[in-house]
Amino acid sequence: MKLRTVIACLLFLPVLAAAQDNTLRTNVDLAAFKYDEDMSYVEMYYSFPRSGLNYAQENGMYTGAAVIHTILRREDEENDPVLKNWRVPVSVRDTTGMLEKALIGRVNYLLAPGRYTITVITRDEARPQVSDSVQIRFEVRDFSKRTLRFSDIELASSIQTAEEDASNIFYKNTLEVVPNPTLLYGKPLPNVLYYAELYYPEEDLFYIKSEIVSSYGKTMISKARERQGKHDSRVEVGSLNLSTLPSGVYTLILSYGDTAGAFLESQSKPFFVFNPDIPIDSLEAAEIADLIAAEFTAMSESELDEQFAVARYVSTSEEQDIWSSLSGAEPKKKFLTKFWRSRDTDVVTPVNEYYQEYRQRVAITNEQFRSAFREGWRSDRGRVYIMYGPPDYIERLSSESDMKPHEIWRYDYIEGGVEFIFVDKGGFNNYELVHSTKRNEVNNPDWERSAGTY
Repeated sequence: MKLRTVIACLLFLPVLAAAQDNTLRTNVDLAAFKYDEDMSYVEMYYSFPRSGLNYAQENGMYTGAAVIHTILRREDEENDPVLKNWRVPVSVRDTTGMLEKALIGRVNYLLAPGRYTITVITRDEARPQVSDSVQIRFEVRDFSKRTLRFSDIELASSIQTAEEDASNIFYKNTLEVVPNPTLLYGKPLPNVLYYAELYYPEEDLFYIKSEIVSSYGKTMISKARERQGKHDSRVEVGSLNLSTLPSGVYTLILSYGDTAGAFLESQSKPFFVFNPDIPIDSLEAAEIADLIAAEFTAMSESELDEQFAVARYVSTSEEQDIWSSLSGAEPKKKFLTKFWRSRDTDVVTPVNEYYQEYRQRVAITNEQFRSAFREGWRSDRGRVYIMYGPPDYIERLSSESDMKPHEIWRYDYIEGGVEFIFVDKGGFNNYELVHSTKRNEVNNPDWERSAGTY
C-alpha cells in the first residue's frame, strides 16, 4: 500500500453545548480529494474535549497531553496495517471555561482507491485508563479519469480567506478551512459550512445547487448559484443557515447542473442539527404525518419487510405473528401505517413524535455503529440505542494487555439505573452485548471472561 502521513497540530474550537462532557469522547470524520492519476489525498479530522485531560500545574501553567494512536487497514489487502502514534501536548494559563473548548486536528494520507478501515484511539497521557476509540469504514473513490466528479464534502466550523502559510494545517486553496468532526450544528454553530472540489466541469456556464434534505426526504433549504469558466478543478464553498430547522438528522447535497436544467452529478454528506428551542413547523408536521402512510405506498414487499425488521425492536409478539401471516404488499402497507399511528404519543399534534424519534435513532445508529458485518441498526449497540435512547454516560476502554475493547453504557433513569456492557470480541468494531443489569436483557455477571485477550 502506498501511503504518506502528515501529522497535524491542534486548534482550540468551541464545543456545542450538546456535545460537552468530561471524557475523551473522540469525533472523527474523513474527506477524499483528487491528488494525481494514482492517489487520492485523504484528510482525517478528529476532535475531543479539552476537559477530558488531566492537568498538572507547573510554572504558573496547567499542562496535560493526549496520546493518539491510529490503525489504518485496506480491506482488500493482507498487508500489515499502518500504525501511527503521536503526542498532543496542551498548556493553558487558566482552566476557566475549559468546557467551552475542544481540540481539533488533522492527519493527511495519500491512498490508492479502495475501501479502508481506520481506528483512532485517544488516551489521556496522565491517566492511560481514560481513553476512547472510534472505528470508521470508508471508501476512497477513483479520481483518475477526466470525468465530471465532486470530491467528498468537508463540513467546517469556519471558512475564511487566508494567506498561504505552511504552518497552518487548515490552509488550502487560499482558504483556512477548520473542520467540524462532530458533524453537529445548532447553537452556537447555526451555519453549516462546506468545502468541496469539482473536477472537470463539462460546461463553460453551469449551476451548483446546495440543498438541505430532512430525514423524511423533504427539501428544507435550496440554493443555486451560477458558475462560469471551464477548469480542470475548482473549489466550491458555501454556508447555509440552519437556525430555523428543528433538531434531527439532515443531508447536505451538492449538485452540478447545466443550463438546460439537468443535474448531472451530485455528492452528499449527512450531519446533525441540535436546535431544542425550535418547534416543528405545523405545515411540515402535517406533511410528515402524511408521509408516515405515503412513504410506504411505492415500496415493494421486500422493502416493506425491511421496514418492519427495523421496527421489530418495539413490536409485540402478537404484532410479529400478524406480520408473519400477511402476504402481499397492500396488507403490509396498511399494517405499517396502523402500527406507527398506534404509537403516536400525542394525537393532538399533526406529527407522530414517536415515529420521528425512532427514525432519527435508526439514522444515528447507522452512522455511528455500522461495521463490516452489518448495518448499525442491526448491531447490539444499535438495538439498545434505538430502544432506550442515548445513554447518560459511556465508558470506552480500548484494547489493554488483558482486556478486549469494550464499552459500558449507563442509563440513570431506567429501573433506578442500569448498565449495558458491549465487547469487541473479534477486534473489528463488532461490539456484542455480553451483560446488562436491566431486566429481560442478557445477564452475565462473569462478563469480564468474555473481555479477555484475543
